[in-house]
Amino acid sequence: MGRDKAWLEVDGQPLLLRQLDLLGRAGLHRIAIAAGPEDRPALPVTPDNIPLLRDRFPDLGPLAGIEAGIAWAQAIHPEGWTLVVAVDLPELSVAWLRSLMGRIAPRTGCVPVHQGRLEPLAAIYPNWAGPIAAEHLATKKASVQELCRRGLESGWMTPWELDPREARALTNWNTPQDAPVGAAGHRVSPGGSSPR
Repeated sequence: MGRDKAWLEVDGQPLLLRQLDLLGRAGLHRIAIAAGPEDRPALPVTPDNIPLLRDRFPDLGPLAGIEAGIAWAQAIHPEGWTLVVAVDLPELSVAWLRSLMGRIAPRTGCVPVHQGRLEPLAAIYPNWAGPIAAEHLATKKASVQELCRRGLESGWMTPWELDPREARALTNWNTPQDAPVGAAGHRVSPGGSSPR
């Protein structure tokens, strides 16, 4: 992308702040930010009550952030769940998040699946599975896909087969071409008039 995606804007709001707002409107009260390594550039200013979690396993990608989040949540509520939302999903909605949350069961999480591909960066993990994520990282198995496949095979994750309309919520911005630029230089909502 060439810059930190947390700063990309939708309707004049950095993506990070947009995601925090969505989570709050979806009913979540305990929210943390997986902020990556200590040397990551500054993020947009967030509320003081939202902790910034640092990777306990540096340089191992998104799974390190997920593991940090699960470890934080497990300390608060061992039998609860951790909802993971990537910052670069500009089309997520409150309704989509609530639908995902409605698919969990005791000690069981849920991972969306679209056209056979797991979507582990917008999924819910049972907190008790935190040590499994840590084990993957400790052995340098840093694939979130692999962790979710293990969960599906073992029964502690369930799949949510997305239809094309539901899958649109997981559109992500990975390159400058993915994030349309408005006339004022602000990133705009994908539903806006700027070309993708």
